[in-house]
Amino acid sequence: MRNIIVCFTLMISIQLCFGQKEKSVRDYIPTENIDMRKDANKRENRGALKRYAVIYRPHAKNILYGNPCALEATRKMGFEYMVESRNATRSASQLGKFWNNLKVKSKLVVTRSPFWKQILKKKFKKCRPKSGDIVG
Repeated sequence: MRNIIVCFTLMISIQLCFGQKEKSVRDYIPTENIDMRKDANKRENRGALKRYAVIYRPHAKNILYGNPCALEATRKMGFEYMVESRNATRSASQLGKFWNNLKVKSKLVVTRSPFWKQILKKKFKKCRPKSGDIVG
């Protein structure tokens, strides 16, 4: 009886070892195209890039700038915060920033919810302890 169990276990382990698919280099590299051909980096071979709307902020207070969890939360809503001071070179005008922010926030009210800001603050509260942005 013991020999039958040992043989059965050995047969199962052999089948499991030979039945596994060997992973190639492509399974470990996150890029879309790793071929070194001449046409490897053309636009049609590249994946689709998502463009996010931008809300300009004069300071980084309460937006968890640089926090990956907060960045993901804002991207799921369809925008990103950009901290930009008034004196920055190549900066958009104050009026241009105002109209851009008004357009993006109006879009968020329509597409997400009139309470998008409160929803985002709630997500930020969950993100702070995960990344160590909270003291206490």
